[in-house]
Amino acid sequence: MFKAIQCADHASLRTLAKTFIGTRNDPAALLCLDHGFSPPPKLLNLSFVEIQASLSLYLDYVRLLSKLRRDESLAEGSNRQRLFGFQVLGEDRYLAPRHTILHEKLAGRFGSGGESMGGYTCGPDELRRGIIQLILSRTSDHAVDQDGTCRDIHGFSPCLRLLIEKRCDSPNGQGSCTFQHVQPEQLTIDWYHSRLHLILLQFQILNSARYDELDVKKYVLAYSVINAYGYSLNVKLLAWYIVLSTSSTFTGARIVRES
Repeated sequence: MFKAIQCADHASLRTLAKTFIGTRNDPAALLCLDHGFSPPPKLLNLSFVEIQASLSLYLDYVRLLSKLRRDESLAEGSNRQRLFGFQVLGEDRYLAPRHTILHEKLAGRFGSGGESMGGYTCGPDELRRGIIQLILSRTSDHAVDQDGTCRDIHGFSPCLRLLIEKRCDSPNGQGSCTFQHVQPEQLTIDWYHSRLHLILLQFQILNSARYDELDVKKYVLAYSVINAYGYSLNVKLLAWYIVLSTSSTFTGARIVRES
């Protein structure tokens, strides 16, 4: 794990995290995921299966952060002590060693009153407040990054230029185009359900992270249709009809968009 962190091997860290989650080693899983999702993985040109795997692991990460926030134990060997590296001095006194993220948070927020040669000394209430602030800021920052990553690919929407005109200006159908490149025959009800599942999974992540920005709440399935390439409304509706009316599983299945 530490070798993967040192080498910034994000893929290996995310794989290791799954193992630690399976063995309920929350501190090790959190450490892997914190480094494994920094920076957040790129979702462009990935299949829905790959995107779902990435978002599902991201949800595990946010839930583990939430679990750590609720766990108030500061005892030696506790999850908080293992992750943040503070020392238990006894008599309700704790030391956050220098050159740690916890020391930076406590000394920066509460001043230098608790400074000593070894770091920052404080009581349990001050330590808990510093840890909670660290967890909340970490959760918020990663939620913003994750939301931006999903927005970069326009809500997992299909490329309307490729769908209608059978071509895309981007070289080889990739590059600058951030929409999903799929053929009309691939846009089945199963495809639609997979896309809906990804959007709901994204909402689960944001809800677990308590990310309540107003523009996120206004997120809708037709997000990409509203902004795609400046096509006329009729062309957009035609493309959306193709997406939602094609079915390989249910004969004659239709989803009607009301005007």
